[in-house]
Amino acid sequence: MNLNLRLAGMLYLLAITTACVPDRRPSGTSGPADADIYRGGTGDLQETFVEEEPPPLTEAEKTQRYQDSLLTAGWSDREPTVGDLPECYNFIPTKDRDMDNFLRINVGSGTDVVLKLMDRATDKCIRYVYINSGSTYSINNIPEGQYYLKIAYGRDWMSTGRNGQCVGRFTRDAMYELGDDLLDYHTRKVYDGVEVPSFELSLDVIKTELYNSFDSQNISEAEFNE
Repeated sequence: MNLNLRLAGMLYLLAITTACVPDRRPSGTSGPADADIYRGGTGDLQETFVEEEPPPLTEAEKTQRYQDSLLTAGWSDREPTVGDLPECYNFIPTKDRDMDNFLRINVGSGTDVVLKLMDRATDKCIRYVYINSGSTYSINNIPEGQYYLKIAYGRDWMSTGRNGQCVGRFTRDAMYELGDDLLDYHTRKVYDGVEVPSFELSLDVIKTELYNSFDSQNISEAEFNE
Protein backbone atom coordinates (compact mmCIF):
# COMPACT_ATOMS: atom_id res chain seq x y z
CA MET A 1 0.00 0.00 0.00
CA ASN A 2 2.75 2.46 0.89
CA LEU A 3 4.67 1.53 -2.30
CA ASN A 4 1.71 2.38 -4.49
CA LEU A 5 1.29 5.69 -2.74
CA ARG A 6 4.92 6.59 -3.26
CA LEU A 7 4.73 5.74 -6.96
CA ALA A 8 1.61 7.79 -7.34
CA GLY A 9 3.33 10.67 -5.59
CA MET A 10 6.35 10.49 -7.92
CA LEU A 11 4.18 10.48 -11.00
CA TYR A 12 2.24 13.41 -9.68
CA LEU A 13 5.41 15.40 -9.01
CA LEU A 14 6.73 14.56 -12.45
CA ALA A 15 3.55 15.77 -14.04
CA ILE A 16 3.70 18.97 -12.04
CA THR A 17 7.33 19.56 -13.01
CA THR A 18 6.60 19.07 -16.70
CA ALA A 19 3.58 21.33 -16.62
CA CYS A 20 5.31 24.13 -14.72
CA VAL A 21 8.11 25.11 -17.16
CA PRO A 22 8.26 28.89 -16.78
CA ASP A 23 7.41 31.14 -19.71
CA ARG A 24 10.44 33.41 -20.21
CA ARG A 25 8.92 35.47 -23.02
CA PRO A 26 9.04 39.22 -22.50
CA SER A 27 5.80 40.76 -21.50
CA GLY A 28 3.48 41.25 -24.46
CA THR A 29 5.43 38.86 -26.73
CA SER A 30 3.39 36.42 -28.73
CA GLY A 31 4.58 33.16 -30.23
CA PRO A 32 5.38 29.71 -28.92
CA ALA A 33 6.50 29.31 -25.35
CA ASP A 34 10.05 28.21 -24.55
CA ALA A 35 8.73 24.79 -23.71
CA ASP A 36 7.50 24.47 -27.30
CA ILE A 37 10.89 25.60 -28.61
CA TYR A 38 12.73 23.11 -26.41
CA ARG A 39 10.49 20.34 -27.68
CA GLY A 40 11.37 21.24 -31.29
CA GLY A 41 7.86 22.31 -32.23
CA THR A 42 6.28 20.48 -35.14
CA GLY A 43 9.20 20.90 -37.64
CA ASP A 44 10.86 18.14 -39.64
CA LEU A 45 13.57 16.61 -37.44
CA GLN A 46 15.39 15.34 -40.54
CA GLU A 47 16.32 18.90 -41.46
CA THR A 48 18.32 19.27 -38.27
CA PHE A 49 20.80 16.47 -39.14
CA VAL A 50 23.76 16.65 -41.54
CA GLU A 51 23.69 13.95 -44.20
CA GLU A 52 26.47 11.38 -43.87
CA GLU A 53 29.21 11.52 -46.50
CA PRO A 54 29.39 8.49 -48.81
CA PRO A 55 32.24 6.06 -48.12
CA PRO A 56 35.47 6.74 -50.06
CA LEU A 57 35.93 4.90 -53.34
CA THR A 58 38.07 1.78 -53.34
CA GLU A 59 41.10 1.62 -55.61
CA ALA A 60 39.21 -0.77 -57.88
CA GLU A 61 36.31 1.69 -58.15
CA LYS A 62 38.69 4.58 -58.91
CA THR A 63 40.35 2.53 -61.64
CA GLN A 64 37.01 1.57 -63.15
CA ARG A 65 35.87 5.19 -63.25
CA TYR A 66 39.14 6.22 -64.88
CA GLN A 67 38.86 3.49 -67.51
CA ASP A 68 35.22 4.39 -68.19
CA SER A 69 36.23 8.02 -68.72
CA LEU A 70 38.88 6.96 -71.26
CA LEU A 71 36.39 4.74 -73.10
CA THR A 72 33.97 7.66 -73.24
CA ALA A 73 36.77 9.78 -74.71
CA GLY A 74 37.32 7.24 -77.49
CA TRP A 75 40.12 5.08 -76.08
CA SER A 76 40.22 1.35 -76.83
CA ASP A 77 40.70 -1.35 -74.19
CA ARG A 78 41.71 -3.99 -76.72
CA GLU A 79 44.85 -5.73 -75.47
CA PRO A 80 47.70 -5.83 -78.00
CA THR A 81 49.12 -9.14 -79.13
CA VAL A 82 52.52 -10.10 -77.79
CA GLY A 83 55.27 -8.63 -79.94
CA ASP A 84 56.11 -5.44 -81.81
CA LEU A 85 53.66 -2.58 -81.46
CA PRO A 86 52.65 -0.80 -84.70
CA GLU A 87 54.73 2.04 -86.11
CA CYS A 88 52.06 4.58 -85.20
CA TYR A 89 53.60 4.56 -81.69
CA ASN A 90 56.07 7.19 -82.92
CA PHE A 91 59.08 5.01 -83.69
CA ILE A 92 60.73 3.51 -86.74
CA PRO A 93 61.40 -0.24 -86.36
CA THR A 94 65.03 -0.92 -87.22
CA LYS A 95 66.44 -4.36 -87.95
CA ASP A 96 69.63 -5.84 -89.36
CA ARG A 97 68.87 -9.21 -90.93
CA ASP A 98 72.59 -10.02 -90.99
CA MET A 99 72.81 -9.83 -87.19
CA ASP A 100 71.86 -13.15 -85.63
CA ASN A 101 71.35 -11.74 -82.14
CA PHE A 102 68.50 -11.18 -79.70
CA LEU A 103 67.23 -9.58 -76.51
CA ARG A 104 65.11 -12.17 -74.71
CA ILE A 105 62.62 -10.78 -72.16
CA ASN A 106 61.01 -13.04 -69.56
CA VAL A 107 57.98 -11.48 -67.83
CA GLY A 108 56.64 -12.89 -64.57
CA SER A 109 53.01 -13.36 -63.55
CA GLY A 110 52.70 -10.08 -61.63
CA THR A 111 52.55 -7.60 -64.51
CA ASP A 112 52.34 -6.91 -68.22
CA VAL A 113 55.25 -5.04 -69.79
CA VAL A 114 55.84 -2.57 -72.60
CA LEU A 115 59.52 -2.20 -73.48
CA LYS A 116 61.32 0.34 -75.67
CA LEU A 117 64.79 -0.45 -77.00
CA MET A 118 66.55 2.93 -77.25
CA ASP A 119 69.61 3.69 -79.40
CA ARG A 120 72.17 5.41 -77.18
CA ALA A 121 73.69 7.36 -80.08
CA THR A 122 70.40 8.98 -81.13
CA ASP A 123 68.06 8.47 -78.14
CA LYS A 124 65.57 7.09 -80.65
CA CYS A 125 63.40 4.04 -80.09
CA ILE A 126 64.17 1.27 -82.60
CA ARG A 127 61.87 -1.44 -81.21
CA TYR A 128 58.69 -1.12 -79.14
CA VAL A 129 57.18 -4.36 -77.81
CA TYR A 130 54.26 -5.49 -75.67
CA ILE A 131 54.64 -8.62 -73.53
CA ASN A 132 51.85 -9.88 -71.31
CA SER A 133 52.34 -11.58 -67.96
CA GLY A 134 53.87 -15.03 -67.89
CA SER A 135 55.29 -14.68 -71.40
CA THR A 136 58.71 -14.65 -73.03
CA TYR A 137 59.51 -12.64 -76.14
CA SER A 138 62.71 -12.13 -78.12
CA ILE A 139 63.67 -9.00 -80.05
CA ASN A 140 65.80 -10.27 -82.93
CA ASN A 141 68.12 -8.79 -85.57
CA ILE A 142 69.28 -5.82 -83.51
CA PRO A 143 71.73 -3.56 -85.40
CA GLU A 144 75.22 -3.12 -84.00
CA GLY A 145 75.38 -0.40 -81.38
CA GLN A 146 74.73 0.38 -77.74
CA TYR A 147 71.22 0.47 -76.35
CA TYR A 148 69.33 1.23 -73.16
CA LEU A 149 65.79 0.34 -72.08
CA LYS A 150 62.63 2.15 -71.12
CA ILE A 151 60.08 -0.12 -69.46
CA ALA A 152 56.44 0.33 -68.47
CA TYR A 153 54.82 -2.11 -66.04
CA GLY A 154 51.12 -2.45 -65.33
CA ARG A 155 47.76 -3.92 -66.25
CA ASP A 156 44.84 -3.03 -68.53
CA TRP A 157 46.57 -1.39 -71.50
CA MET A 158 44.42 1.17 -73.31
CA SER A 159 45.22 3.13 -76.45
CA THR A 160 43.96 5.94 -78.66
CA GLY A 161 44.95 7.93 -81.73
CA ARG A 162 46.23 11.47 -81.36
CA ASN A 163 47.49 13.70 -84.21
CA GLY A 164 47.98 10.67 -86.41
CA GLN A 165 49.93 8.75 -83.78
CA CYS A 166 49.06 5.99 -81.34
CA VAL A 167 49.16 6.69 -77.61
CA GLY A 168 48.92 3.92 -75.04
CA ARG A 169 49.15 3.50 -71.30
CA PHE A 170 48.54 1.04 -68.52
CA THR A 171 45.48 2.12 -66.54
CA ARG A 172 46.12 -0.03 -63.48
CA ASP A 173 49.26 -0.38 -61.33
CA ALA A 174 51.39 1.57 -63.82
CA MET A 175 55.11 2.07 -63.13
CA TYR A 176 57.94 3.26 -65.37
CA GLU A 177 61.69 2.62 -65.38
CA LEU A 178 64.77 3.77 -67.23
CA GLY A 179 67.55 1.21 -67.46
CA ASP A 180 70.99 2.31 -66.28
CA ASP A 181 72.80 -0.59 -67.94
CA LEU A 182 73.97 -0.35 -71.54
CA LEU A 183 73.41 -3.31 -73.83
CA ASP A 184 76.44 -3.43 -76.12
CA TYR A 185 75.56 -5.20 -79.37
CA HIS A 186 78.85 -4.50 -81.11
CA THR A 187 80.41 -7.64 -82.54
CA ARG A 188 83.83 -8.67 -81.24
CA LYS A 189 86.62 -10.39 -83.08
CA VAL A 190 87.92 -13.44 -81.28
CA TYR A 191 90.66 -15.88 -82.18
CA ASP A 192 88.31 -18.24 -84.00
CA GLY A 193 85.90 -15.76 -85.59
CA VAL A 194 83.41 -13.08 -84.55
CA GLU A 195 81.44 -12.99 -81.31
CA VAL A 196 77.84 -11.77 -81.65
CA PRO A 197 76.45 -10.71 -78.25
CA SER A 198 72.90 -11.31 -77.06
CA PHE A 199 71.16 -10.56 -73.76
CA GLU A 200 68.41 -12.01 -71.60
CA LEU A 201 66.28 -10.03 -69.16
CA SER A 202 63.80 -11.06 -66.45
CA LEU A 203 61.09 -8.63 -65.28
CA ASP A 204 58.28 -8.86 -62.76
CA VAL A 205 56.31 -6.97 -60.12
CA ILE A 206 55.65 -8.59 -56.77
CA LYS A 207 53.22 -6.70 -54.50
CA THR A 208 54.09 -3.36 -56.17
CA GLU A 209 57.82 -4.04 -55.74
CA LEU A 210 59.78 -4.19 -58.97
CA TYR A 211 62.01 -7.13 -59.69
CA ASN A 212 64.41 -6.99 -62.59
CA SER A 213 67.82 -8.34 -63.46
CA PHE A 214 69.43 -5.00 -64.31
CA ASP A 215 70.02 -1.58 -62.73
CA SER A 216 67.31 1.03 -63.27
CA GLN A 217 65.63 4.19 -61.99
CA ASN A 218 62.00 5.29 -61.83
CA ILE A 219 60.74 7.76 -64.43
CA SER A 220 57.40 9.41 -65.22
CA GLU A 221 54.95 8.39 -67.93
CA ALA A 222 55.90 11.51 -69.89
CA GLU A 223 59.60 10.57 -69.75
CA PHE A 224 58.77 7.05 -70.89
CA ASN A 225 56.93 8.42 -73.93
CA GLU A 226 59.72 10.80 -74.98
